[in-house]
Amino acid sequence: MTPFSILTRLAGLSLREAAEFHKVRLDTAKSWSSGRNECPARVLDELRGLIDRQENSAAFWTPRKGSAIFLDEPGNDAEAQSLGWPCVGAWGAMAGRVLAKSHRAVIVRRDAAQASDAKLGTHL
Repeated sequence: MTPFSILTRLAGLSLREAAEFHKVRLDTAKSWSSGRNECPARVLDELRGLIDRQENSAAFWTPRKGSAIFLDEPGNDAEAQSLGWPCVGAWGAMAGRVLAKSHRAVIVRRDAAQASDAKLGTHL
């Protein structure tokens, strides 16, 4: 495993999604993931930034009062981007962190367009 592959997995990105996130060709992301080519430090920093945003979103929900946490699941990458995430996988990693950190009920709604709870947590 390489630092790129570990951070990509932690961020919830597939190789295709990582290539899109970093605006590089899929072959480039594959070469970083396999260790065939060295991954630039700025790319690892971008992944760390995304992971930090996911962690901050999870931390945002943990201390809030209420009986449940409502998160709106995007149906595709365009909906995930409207919620402030680069793709569905990155949103899912954030939602997983919310579930892991909270002892409250977490309700995942399937219609991202109807509410803004998940979007609020992305702007921290």
